[in-house]
Amino acid sequence: MQVNEHRRRWVFLLAMAMCGIAATVAGQPPVLPEVVLSAHTVYIDNQTAFTELEYTVVLEINKWGHFQLADRDKADLVLVLSSGTHVHAIPDGQYPRTTGLNAFAEDSVPPGHTRIALQDPKSGATLWSGIHKTEGGKVKNGHLLDELRQAYEEAEKARNKR
Repeated sequence: MQVNEHRRRWVFLLAMAMCGIAATVAGQPPVLPEVVLSAHTVYIDNQTAFTELEYTVVLEINKWGHFQLADRDKADLVLVLSSGTHVHAIPDGQYPRTTGLNAFAEDSVPPGHTRIALQDPKSGATLWSGIHKTEGGKVKNGHLLDELRQAYEEAEKARNKR
C-alpha cells in the first residue's frame, strides 16, 4: 500500500515536471535562422488593406537601423504583412491550394491582428512569423516589429555565445 502511494507521488511529480517543460518550450518565440541574421536588405509586401501599417513598418525599420529597404529582386528578405483578408488572383485552370505553402490554414490570422512574416525572396519559404494586435491600420500595444526585434536580439545573443 505504501509503495503505491510513493509511486503515485513520483508519477505526479514527473507529470508536473513534463508539463512545466512543455509550457516553457511552447512559450519560447520561434528562433530566427542564420539567413535572417545575416540579411541586410528587406522588401515590404503589404497584403493588408491598410497602407498605414506599411508606413509604420518603414518607420520602425528605419529607426531600428538593421535592415535597409530594397526592391523585391534585390532584397535579402521579404517582410510580408497580412491580415487574412487579402485576395490572390488565380490563373485560369488552377485551383487554390488547401495544403502546403500558402494554404488556407497557414494564412489564417485572427480578426484584429496582423501577421508579420519574413520570407526567402527566391523560394517564398517563411523563415519567421509573428502576430501583432492591430485595429485597422492602427497598431495596438507597442510597435508592430517588437516581436521580430526581440527574436533578433535573442538569436544574436545565442550566436555570440557560440
